Amino acid sequence: MSIDSMNEFYVQENMQLLEQLEEILLVGQSDTGELEQKEIEEIFRAMHTIKGASAMMGYENLTHLTHSVEDIFDAVRNGLKLSSDKWDELIDLVLNSIDFLKEEISKVQEGQTPDGDIDELRGIAKDLLKRAKEGDSSVESTESTPTNEETSNSSENYLYLNVRFSEGCAMESIRALGVVTSLNKVSTVAKIVPEDLDSDCDEDIIKNGFTVYLYTPEAKEVIDDIAKKTMFLDKYELRDVTDEELKDVFGMSRSDIQSSSSVKQEVESTDKEIETKENQVEKVAETVETKPEPKTSQAKKEPVQQKQESSSKNSFLTVNISKIDALMNLVGEIVTTESMVEKQSQMENFDRDSFEKQSRRLHQLTNELQDVVMSIRMVPISSTFTKMQRIVRDMSKKTGKAVDLVLIGEQTEVDKNILENISDPLMHMIRNSMDHGIETPEERAKTDKPAKAKVVLEAKNTGGDIVIIIKDDGRGLNKEAIVKKAIERGVTTKSIDEISDKEAYNFILAPGFSTKEAVSEYSGRGVGMDVVYTNIRKLRGSLSIDSEYGKGTMFIMRIPLTLAIVDGMKIALGRETYIIPSLNIKEVFTQGGFKIVKNPNGEEHSIIRGECYKVVRLSKILGIEDETQTEDVMVLVESELGSVCILVDKVLGQQQVVIKPIPHMLTQFDKVQSHMSGCSILEDGSISLILDANAIISI
Repeated sequence: MSIDSMNEFYVQENMQLLEQLEEILLVGQSDTGELEQKEIEEIFRAMHTIKGASAMMGYENLTHLTHSVEDIFDAVRNGLKLSSDKWDELIDLVLNSIDFLKEEISKVQEGQTPDGDIDELRGIAKDLLKRAKEGDSSVESTESTPTNEETSNSSENYLYLNVRFSEGCAMESIRALGVVTSLNKVSTVAKIVPEDLDSDCDEDIIKNGFTVYLYTPEAKEVIDDIAKKTMFLDKYELRDVTDEELKDVFGMSRSDIQSSSSVKQEVESTDKEIETKENQVEKVAETVETKPEPKTSQAKKEPVQQKQESSSKNSFLTVNISKIDALMNLVGEIVTTESMVEKQSQMENFDRDSFEKQSRRLHQLTNELQDVVMSIRMVPISSTFTKMQRIVRDMSKKTGKAVDLVLIGEQTEVDKNILENISDPLMHMIRNSMDHGIETPEERAKTDKPAKAKVVLEAKNTGGDIVIIIKDDGRGLNKEAIVKKAIERGVTTKSIDEISDKEAYNFILAPGFSTKEAVSEYSGRGVGMDVVYTNIRKLRGSLSIDSEYGKGTMFIMRIPLTLAIVDGMKIALGRETYIIPSLNIKEVFTQGGFKIVKNPNGEEHSIIRGECYKVVRLSKILGIEDETQTEDVMVLVESELGSVCILVDKVLGQQQVVIKPIPHMLTQFDKVQSHMSGCSILEDGSISLILDANAIISI
């Protein structure tokens, strides 16, 4: 097994744990700011697991940092009482540690060494634990009684485990790594044999088995249960280590263990390294002020978070095993049906009915296969929603605004690629609501609204789309101010009386548009909503805005569930076939069902049920001249930018198409680049371009 593979396992597992930790911290807090005992235990176990995995990989700074945080939660779970202000400090410490760990693990992912400086965070952790113990009368001084760490060390089990895998199972070294990963969740692994799983050690494991020396506060039965659940297990041996093994592996006797106050640190590092680190921490701890967070930490926190947002994405995906089973079954059925179809076509007495029956079955299986593959890529949106809680929490502290973030539908599933791409738009919109939408406490006190503002973040599935709603009860959008700014910037030439509310609100999506006079850390630079709209358009989505001045604002994002496949309507123009996404089609009119009129400027319009719509001829837009053109069909398309009628020759029918990038040789044509969002290969092998409805409406 290569070191790259081990790093991939390390990155995948620990990034997931850090996401879970962040969710526990942000969701698990009670009204008083404290965490429940269950959450405390989960955080302790997660830190213990990250510590063990980091120690195994040789990342000392990550090992020591997680060990320091683990110590605090170990003390809390063993009875240490924290005041509300210290709970707040502890949450800040863990969130900052999570940011730091994510940044360091991202270095691992990029092939670098995680060498960040932990002294500041570790000093804060040690100082917090010290102050918490001094302020808790139920916990005696660490100089007079054993610490919680000593207590846990004295009750830990030191065990020997030897695992033998089934004959012929293959990849023994990878399976051994899986055993270590499972054990790290409840124990600290001190030594493994063979020591280097990166080497060609499969034969050694086959001959002698895979041996692990470990210590754990859990009962011996817990390790026994893990061993029993090992895949391809032939047999195993689990026992207490002997005195000789204790001396050899752990460097101390049983009497040493009972009196030692730092067994865990001695296993993880040499005495000299620990002494050096402790001296550094002592110096840092002396300068740490007794407040939730030093200025240096505050200054560092934001860049760390921003870097994480851009670098922590990885290519791993956790999949339910039942979906893999369904996929395997479908592939088996497709292979069988395919052979039957092929056999039918080669028979002398060809039976057309039987052939068509098998072809329909093959088509049905292919559709099922598509559904299963798409479902594998679907993940809950809850992880992204949790990040928004972090933003609301941090901004509430910095702006002084009391805001309650309400999450609805966080278990809604969406394609993983889309999930990664909507994180930035959501972040901009939440920040915009917090900074620009929610009033200051003084302004809010003058209204009849509750003192604590509310921001609602909701996700739901509607057919083939996911709808995300961001709603706040803040000051709302000021139509007059928006239109005034739009006129000043040349965005529109209409007067305020000619502009509808919806049209006015859409002005804020224009590049560089902002009505905020002062530039803050979060908004007012005129790039936020432009970035949001650009990213949503890249996802073939739409954005609509509704607001009532003084009451609040609501943004509605509508995005396809997957980027790979789209429902479309095939239309013909001359000898070419194009596709319009069904999401944008409102209505289709055939010849005789519509009437076109011209205004004095020569622009064409059509009146549909009392509404006047602009008419564009697709042939004119694309510069196509063909004697076969009839333009007998009118398609009414719409998006958040408005609506327009497109004249085409005929409609060929609806079809699901797989979206591909536009071929390079076609990108040299400006009209293709400007008005098309992609292309698809049709059943006859020809290429059909997919129209960008927003681009056509903007003409």
